[in-house]
Amino acid sequence: MVTKKMFIVGLAALAALAGCADPRIGPNSKTGWVTELYTPAKLQANHSGCLKNLSDEQLASHQYVEITTPHLRSYRYVSAMVPEAIKLHLHDKVEFSPPSCKDGAVPEVVQILKHSH
Repeated sequence: MVTKKMFIVGLAALAALAGCADPRIGPNSKTGWVTELYTPAKLQANHSGCLKNLSDEQLASHQYVEITTPHLRSYRYVSAMVPEAIKLHLHDKVEFSPPSCKDGAVPEVVQILKHSH
């Protein structure tokens, strides 16, 4: 009888945790907040993280932002490209993919999850 109750409690906890997942987020994505809209002058002066391997033409042809995402007990900062169709504002909550620039891929904003206004 006790084992059956423990199973039911565990199953209920698992169902509650599964309900917390945002169905709008892709499997290889992360969420974060836009903390800086990079200006062309800043990009030319300081290529940070993933952006250091991009050419001047690539940097000039797109908008780039800094995204802050929670990581354990601190925050992680990721530079990401913004597609032309997406109009971001400072402090918007966004989804971006891939979650880091390993393998040389520059993260890209996928969608706005919540506007800051």
